[in-house]
Amino acid sequence: MAWISAEFRSKTLNMPVEAEILVPQPGYKRLTQTEGYKVIILLHGANNDRTEWLLKSQIFDMVKELPILVFLPSGKNSFYVNTANGYPYMDFITLEIPRFIKDNFRVSKDRNDWLIAGESMGGYGALTCGLNHTEQFGNVAAFSGALDILSKETHLPVINMELIFGNDWEKTALSNYNLYRLCHLIPEENKPRIFLNCGRQDRLYEMNVRFYQEIRDAYDVTYTDGDGNHNFNYWNERLKEMIAWFMGGAQEEEVLP
Repeated sequence: MAWISAEFRSKTLNMPVEAEILVPQPGYKRLTQTEGYKVIILLHGANNDRTEWLLKSQIFDMVKELPILVFLPSGKNSFYVNTANGYPYMDFITLEIPRFIKDNFRVSKDRNDWLIAGESMGGYGALTCGLNHTEQFGNVAAFSGALDILSKETHLPVINMELIFGNDWEKTALSNYNLYRLCHLIPEENKPRIFLNCGRQDRLYEMNVRFYQEIRDAYDVTYTDGDGNHNFNYWNERLKEMIAWFMGGAQEEEVLP
């Protein structure tokens, strides 16, 4: 497994950007030359950057013997949407980055081999980007996601939410940034598989349960929870489960009370 630190100019954002990329090295014994790697785009949480998963999780060790390319972009505090102040982060994540990956690496072009995932703000971003671009992502995962963007629980005082979403929350509620609305708009044939998890001691637990209950009858969704809080002590175990789920391994669903 190679670890590449990349810097390139984003046409979408009109600025230089950075990313960390984990790539299987040539000659990997399980991968024939005719196969492309599966792809995980892994999104960080609020007030962090592209290095968060590498420094705080065990992602490198978990994928080092697997035919998976992991791309870790920086999304600032954008919630990974096309922001009201003019930075189109959703377009960057869902359009420009996949083009960059396909142009520079030997990866599968099948949407079923692409996963977008993230924690907290990144969990919201993964679901919002994934459900708005089902042509690209056949799999979506959220770790303790800030899934209800209309809830005050997701409005951190250190982030100016009006710079991201604008000041008309009724308009946001009717937009494709409201996951509780968006999830019902996806045609049956385009729905991605979804992996959700949240620790029971997490302040966002009830929000995650509500979203799971909203989609469980309409999507192929795997939900797990257990004792844990809003940190990588909990997410590391779920990360291992997510990779097995993405690779086709069985995952037992938690039955909620």
